[in-house]
Parts: sequence; C-alpha cells; structure tokens
Amino acid sequence: MLMDADNYFYQYRPAAYFLVTDEDAADFLQSQFSNELRPFEPGRCCYGLWLDVKGKVIADSVVLCEGEERFRVLSECCPGEVITAHMQRHIIADEVVIEPAGPAWALQLFAGAVTALGWTPPQLGQFETIPGGRLYCARDQHYTIVLESESAAEACRARLLAAGFAAYSEAEQGLARLAAGIPLVPDEIGPADLPGEGGLQQDAISFTKGCYLGQEVVARMHNLGKPQRGLFIVTGQGSLPSVPCALYNEGAKQVGELRTAYPEAAGDAWRGVAILKTRYASEGERLHSDAEEVMVAELLRKGPKHD
Repeated sequence: MLMDADNYFYQYRPAAYFLVTDEDAADFLQSQFSNELRPFEPGRCCYGLWLDVKGKVIADSVVLCEGEERFRVLSECCPGEVITAHMQRHIIADEVVIEPAGPAWALQLFAGAVTALGWTPPQLGQFETIPGGRLYCARDQHYTIVLESESAAEACRARLLAAGFAAYSEAEQGLARLAAGIPLVPDEIGPADLPGEGGLQQDAISFTKGCYLGQEVVARMHNLGKPQRGLFIVTGQGSLPSVPCALYNEGAKQVGELRTAYPEAAGDAWRGVAILKTRYASEGERLHSDAEEVMVAELLRKGPKHD
C-alpha cells in the first residue's frame, strides 16, 4: 500500500537543465512551446510540450522565466540533447543562445515537505529563488526543488527524513504518479503519439495563444472530440513484464502497447500504463501480451479539457 502522498518526496536527476537567452528568447520559446508563456515576468513558470510539425510529442518540460531574455528549461525524463537539438533546427534568424545550465539535482514533494524545509510553497505557475537553486509549482499541489549541488540536495533529503518524511523509490513514485493520473513523457506519451491521446490537453496545451509548432494538428483533434487511442492503467499478475510490448485482444488483434510497469508493494502483482485503442479498452477488459494476461483498470487521466 502506498504511504500518504503528503508525507513522501522523490529525489532524481533532471534529464534536461539548460538556459535559453538573448534578445529573441521570449518570442522564440513562445513560438515553439505548447503552453502560454506570457506575460514574460520573472518568477513565472509553465509546464508544456515540445511538438513536431505533425503535433507528435517530442518532450515535455517546465520553463522558468527569469526575464524577457533569460529562461531556464528543465525536464524530469526527456534528455536535454533531444530538446535542444529540436530547438536548434527551428532557429533561423533569431537571436537566441541555448547553453547548459550546469548539473542539477531535484526533489519532488508536497506543501508539507516544502514548509518543513523552511520555505513557503509558491502559487501555481510561480517559482522562487532559494539558496543554491529554485523552488517551483508547475502543476497544482506538486512542487519541485532544483538544486545545483549534490551536497545541497543531500542536505534537503536529510532534513526531510529527520522530519518524518519518506523517500519514494522509482517504483513507488511511478505508482503514486499513476494514482495522480499524470502521464510520463516520453515513456508513456512520446514521438509516436499526440498530446490528446494522453490527456495532456488538460494542463500542457494552450488553445488560445498564437501559433506554435504542431498547433494546427492539436487544435484539430481538440475540436473533433475524442481521440481514437488513450492511456489506460492496466494490471497484471506475476513477474514484471518487459516494456514496451504489444497487447492483443481475445481475437489476436493488436489493440495497443504496454508502455510502463511497476511492481505493487504487496503481492505478486504489477500496475502500469498502456496506450490502447479506446474501443477495445473497456474497464475489466482482458488483453494479453506474448507472455501474460493484462486487465484494463481505468483511464489514466480524467477531467475537462481547456477552453
């Protein structure tokens, strides 16, 4: 059983941590990022996506605005070289400089843990500069501390453990993320997928900002309604399966792919995320891979779309 989410934290190394600067930095990022970065005010942060011309998901990240000519970009799981190479391909006559921001260590936590460390949790869409790093809230009730030295990160970890907070393992964090309905980019939604197939239109897409790369495809899916595929939580028994792996229905028709799997804390079972054709993904539906049976539990992400 998972511990109370408010009493845990998760420590990791961000896969991307770099700066975007110079006089065209703001307009360039606004033309590439899927979410609304304006107003370009120091202290603002925003979660969103980097899409290709077909609207497919290359990566996700959080963008911190430190001024109209200085932005800090972070991603938990998407490699910095993938994002920066994508951006470089679209710099034409723009005065934009992309450079590494140095090493980084991060902790994901909730408001109680932020307070225990002596800081005030920032509002959604805001960040604060703290000794040795930054503290931001890019998703409701989820906070991230990014520090630029390992010693500072370990000091935060020690203080949290001493205060009674528990450190999640990668598997425990994965299960907590599934319970919160948060897709993992690029493992669960990636270069073969559209944002709407993972419910990312809820908090990673703006439908009111000006043009950005991939916008036309994203807007078309939004306006047409329900996508033909979606992310679903699935469960299985026995050993943890290798991912990704194809999933089939009883008629041996491939209906999707298992993308992630995490061992349950108790019992010989696991829980994960699959992308499935929605017409074959009723709750309780039994599917199978080449090696084992999989049961569809529920849609990973529920909730209204943006206006």
